[in-house]
Amino acid sequence: MLFDKNGIFRLDELMTERPTFQKIMEDKIVTNEEVTTQANLVLSLLKDMEQTFSGEQLAKVEELLAEFGVLSAVYQYKQIQDIHQ
Repeated sequence: MLFDKNGIFRLDELMTERPTFQKIMEDKIVTNEEVTTQANLVLSLLKDMEQTFSGEQLAKVEELLAEFGVLSAVYQYKQIQDIHQ
């Protein structure tokens, strides 16, 4: 489930439950190799989705990823902006 019973998006919970996140964070140090490995995993998942999802499903995934990217970028920009005010 993406949302809990109160309608709260569970992304943080879903992320921290992932074995990949737990393995990367077990020593509290994130290495370049771990980032590369995770990036490759994400690319592999995206390529698999591209092969198995319908055009309509892919369009929804593309929209979600693009808007999530926008959210991430503006959130980071806002944090930097707030530091300099």
